[in-house]
Amino acid sequence: CAQFKSYIDWVLTVPLMCVEFYLILKVAGAKKSLMWRLIFLSVVMLVTGYIGEAINPENAQVWGLISGIAYFVIVYDIWLGSAKKLAVEAGGAVLSAHKALCWFVLVGWAIYPSLRA
Repeated sequence: CAQFKSYIDWVLTVPLMCVEFYLILKVAGAKKSLMWRLIFLSVVMLVTGYIGEAINPENAQVWGLISGIAYFVIVYDIWLGSAKKLAVEAGGAVLSAHKALCWFVLVGWAIYPSLRA
């Protein structure tokens, strides 16, 4: 039951962080397609992680791989991809806020599952 509650929390908070990226980068010309791409990837990451952990643990490695790929695509997009390019072009406070949020995604999302145990 605790793992279910964690996933319910993540299904709400993780996509909201994707919206934060969009709102920060909107002043730099970000399109809604960036937001929807990040939200889609985050939902894939969470749903496949949950399936591997709670529904189909016999194939946890496969589900974990799919979840991990979605996570690393998000990390790539925000650190090196179009989101990063927009942040660099905007500079200043936009770049600072983007960088802080990037670190939260890289470190926070990577360690959060181990913290709930």
